[in-house]
Amino acid sequence: MTAIQIHDEHPGIDPLGQDRAHTSRVHNYLLGGKTNYLVDRAAGDAVREAFPSISVTVLAGQTYAHRVARHLARQGARQFIELGVGLPLQPHLHDIVQAASAAETTTLYIDNDPIAESYADAWLTNLLTGRSHVMEADVRDPDGLLAAVREHGGIDLDRPVVLLAHALLDFIPDEEDPHGVVSGLLCGLPSGSFFSLTHGAADLAPHAWAAAADAYRRHGIPLRPRTGEEVGRFLTGLNPVGPRLTTAYRWHPGPDRSARTQSLVTDQQAPLYAGVGRAP
Repeated sequence: MTAIQIHDEHPGIDPLGQDRAHTSRVHNYLLGGKTNYLVDRAAGDAVREAFPSISVTVLAGQTYAHRVARHLARQGARQFIELGVGLPLQPHLHDIVQAASAAETTTLYIDNDPIAESYADAWLTNLLTGRSHVMEADVRDPDGLLAAVREHGGIDLDRPVVLLAHALLDFIPDEEDPHGVVSGLLCGLPSGSFFSLTHGAADLAPHAWAAAADAYRRHGIPLRPRTGEEVGRFLTGLNPVGPRLTTAYRWHPGPDRSARTQSLVTDQQAPLYAGVGRAP
């Protein structure tokens, strides 16, 4: 989950942002978590009122994130970078990929929100393995982020990496060039690397997403849902893994996703795009 943070130098304003709604904590609230404040719950309630199935949509994104990480780990991926670690519920990424593959799998969580970083540090403190790390960087500076990853040393950028951008790109407005951000990140990864995303599907439920975006904005959070054509551009130049672009709950349905369960959810109830590509 994204943690795009706006620094405010004005006196009297909490530098940690605990006095205003935050993307990570609102997302946590919509998933049924407890790591949030009253301001986040107020924002989440406003979004839910505007978009009644938003919790179903967020859950579809979370289960997709687990499914794709497990799938890629089983296919041999051993290095994972999660952009915008946020405040997700258990299991965490490192739990999933290490259970699906082997203990030597390395995970790097990247965020620029100090609260998200402190929680990630807490998750990792009690791990028996030292192959999971957290660091601070801003995704909107891809060159700086990649340089920081190299300096950190936990991930070897000369070997294939899985880069995860789940519930992140929606919160980067057009003027900050999210397509250029993704292109810059992918240019710094070696052949054989993977990129996975989720993104609000503006064309599948335009009225719901417009209402949700308005509710987020009223609580100080910019949200930019995009069409399938706009989201598909993030995967330009990559070889598709599974469906090139589909809705999150449809991507690689497994044995635990019965036909009855799928029939209960429509694209309009969970209008969230998901896709994975591999660098040639």
